Amino acid sequence: MSLFQPSGARTRSLRVFSWAAALLVVAVSEPMVVAAADRVDRPDQPAPPNIVFVLADDLGWTDINCFDPLARGFYETPQIDRLAAAGIKFTRAYSNGANCSPTRAALMSGQYYPHQPIYHVGSPSRGELIPAENGRFLPPEKIVIAEALQAAGYATGFIGKWHIGDPPQAGPRQQGFEVNIGGYNAGNPGSWKGGYLQPNNNPEIDDARPGEYLTDYLTRKAVDYIEAHAEQPFYLQLSYYTPHSPFQAPAARTAKYRQKQGSGGHEHPVYAAMIDSLDRGVGQLMETLDRLQLTENTIFVFYSDNGGRGSYGFMGHANNDITSNAPLKSGKGSFYEGGIRVPLIVRWPRRIEAGGVSSEPVIGIDFYPTWLAAAGIEPPQDYLLDGVSLLPLFDDPQATLGREALFWHFPGYPNAAWRTTPVSVIRAGPWKLMKFYETGELQLYNLQEDLGEQHNLAAQRPPQRDRLHARLSGWLEENDAPLPRRKP
Repeated sequence: MSLFQPSGARTRSLRVFSWAAALLVVAVSEPMVVAAADRVDRPDQPAPPNIVFVLADDLGWTDINCFDPLARGFYETPQIDRLAAAGIKFTRAYSNGANCSPTRAALMSGQYYPHQPIYHVGSPSRGELIPAENGRFLPPEKIVIAEALQAAGYATGFIGKWHIGDPPQAGPRQQGFEVNIGGYNAGNPGSWKGGYLQPNNNPEIDDARPGEYLTDYLTRKAVDYIEAHAEQPFYLQLSYYTPHSPFQAPAARTAKYRQKQGSGGHEHPVYAAMIDSLDRGVGQLMETLDRLQLTENTIFVFYSDNGGRGSYGFMGHANNDITSNAPLKSGKGSFYEGGIRVPLIVRWPRRIEAGGVSSEPVIGIDFYPTWLAAAGIEPPQDYLLDGVSLLPLFDDPQATLGREALFWHFPGYPNAAWRTTPVSVIRAGPWKLMKFYETGELQLYNLQEDLGEQHNLAAQRPPQRDRLHARLSGWLEENDAPLPRRKP
């Protein structure tokens, strides 16, 4: 079955093959209506996998010990490290955006910007150029991954940060999630008088315990969800708000890190306690799956929406550092590696051998086709998916996907406008080209030899520069990508 369909009229019909039986689909234009599936036992077909997708917020590539090439160890992430040891670790995984909303919109829709309209959070800042218009929410006509899985018989639950629209028009329930706990359009959880983040200032949460830390609450609700849906295939997206600002954590967890000696920009005790809380949550989820005997056939994913807030010293903004992404250059909001390269771990014992490491470049739009392929589901008809399935890498971490290039397009300015100017990026093989629109400058890096992007080779390697520039320009034109404009 084909995993990809050409772009065209965006109908709301789905052609879906479930694990148990073919699903009868009633095709309509708006709204989407899907008939219920008759389940028939098929002992020759394996049961579809559960999917637990854990998304951290602003967690840097080296904030997890098993990803830190300098092995600094100030942060403590034993549970996430254990997850990696039992699955596959992707060392060249990317987010689709350098900040929150674009990555989330790409994850849900399976599409690059500009196929989905969000490239930034809110309105872009002003600069020398006039930025392209930015989408404020994910359009309801997008057939998101939850809708495709739900149509095939999956239970679907969303817990945590949504940030691509507000209920009741554009929240998780409007995009295929049967359960929504905490998902609305806020970019951060806000603070509370109790001294650390608490959940009850979220309009989509009304059952937190007094004094309960937000990260702990979201974990508790995720455990409840898994327990309630253990008898059927489920897709659970747990999007933590941590370690995004404001930087607040329980005093007892923070105290441990105040006693430790940090180094190399990894030395913020509250930030470390927030990561500690995230790690505890991952451990509780793994324990729950073990207890319910669901581990073997559950795809457990750990990922971050963009790089960490740090490594800004070369820009003259070291005072904004909370962590360090070294040896990567720059951080959140930038399209150097520190802003878009993120930790990614996938565990699926039924299919993935423990201890795998893949260096193949992968990106957030790849999850949608991967989950469909893993569950034996065809994608929505006449709906464009820009990513590719990662199943070949699950079977062989040393495999390649045969993809020509990855792309990023950011035709505006971030809220902290010093982090980047408007830019488009292509990565092909070891080569990465950045095109900055204010000056027209091209920067070319060989990431195999220069992970820290210290040596711009645009002048020394014109064949690679021109080839990548032509491919990037062609991609922008083919996809009608909006460009920033000169002021009159």
